[in-house]
Amino acid sequence: MISVTVAAQGKPKRLFGGNFRAYGSGRLSICELEKDPTALKTNETGLSTTTVKICMFVNKLFELLTTFIHYCLPYLFNQKQTWYCPTTRKEVVVPDPVMQPDLDCPALVEVFKFLDIDDMLNCKLVCWKWNTAISENACELATTKTDQIRILFDEGEVVLYPIDEKRCPIRHPLPPLQVLRNRLRHLTTQSLFVRGLIPVESGPVLRLLLSLTLQPQQMYFIWSKFSADSIFLFEELVKQNSDTVTDFGLEECSPSHLLTDRLLSPIASHLTSLRLWNNGKGSHYGVTDDTLIRINQAILRGSPVETIDLGTCFVSSEVVSSIVKSWEQTSTSDLTIMLSHCYPVNKPEVIRLLQESNITLKKNQQLHSKNHMLTLVC
Repeated sequence: MISVTVAAQGKPKRLFGGNFRAYGSGRLSICELEKDPTALKTNETGLSTTTVKICMFVNKLFELLTTFIHYCLPYLFNQKQTWYCPTTRKEVVVPDPVMQPDLDCPALVEVFKFLDIDDMLNCKLVCWKWNTAISENACELATTKTDQIRILFDEGEVVLYPIDEKRCPIRHPLPPLQVLRNRLRHLTTQSLFVRGLIPVESGPVLRLLLSLTLQPQQMYFIWSKFSADSIFLFEELVKQNSDTVTDFGLEECSPSHLLTDRLLSPIASHLTSLRLWNNGKGSHYGVTDDTLIRINQAILRGSPVETIDLGTCFVSSEVVSSIVKSWEQTSTSDLTIMLSHCYPVNKPEVIRLLQESNITLKKNQQLHSKNHMLTLVC
């Protein structure tokens, strides 16, 4: 069994073995995400609480004193400039432009479409109106492409992998969700990797992802717990990205019985890889033969399905054998089928059904057809 975590790494540089942390370590709750990140880092330096409070009080007192001098005694600062700068400088007078067109939002958006991403982000700093026009129409404007976006809630960080493999990934502390939305608004990615959600976070995070246009080809949720109310948001997220997602995976996600065929129905007909992994100790995923039937129809149409890795799903021997038969007729790529803790499927029954159709697997459970190979593990 290849876990979803390993499959989501993709390239060797992304392997980080046993460096995963448990749920509790590094966890930032929704309330804590709204705090000043520098304050959170201060407590991690090992100073006592009393020392931290004294330092904060001194800093506040210094800021208050500086503000008072600037605003209540401006004459001193003006004199200081006279003492040190005896020569007077003429101010450059910039005439007002002849015309100051007050463009409405649609017109501004049409202008911004001609800008690259760097110039557009600079335009966001001009005024509130331009910032609003760019933010609300980000899906129509230039974006920065990334290879993978990892949102690691259990580690409290966001990792951006650039398209250029020679460049190192960029790690950021996990900001408040509103800030995270603004920073991801102008990005697209080939892979979206979310890890360590807890139920109280699932709703706000899924709404955030729904507000973006990341257009991932690969979508993975790892070690995530969803609230019952957020399941429909998850289904909407998959549906929203159904035109681009071809590789989908879940690992140790719960409540697993609420993750059903309805979640996969928008993407099942054009998936190249499906990985639903679970250790079998909890409840089963609510994925049944309906999803495999859609995948089987895609194989008959010649779609290149490469991986079907299911753990704790309700699938039958008949449907699994039909997938093997369809692949043997129209194989366009190598296919690996791995079934773990899936019921009521069983290996002897699948082999018997295949033999009735004059299809015999080798001892290593492999089948060759048209220069391609199928591997069945169940």
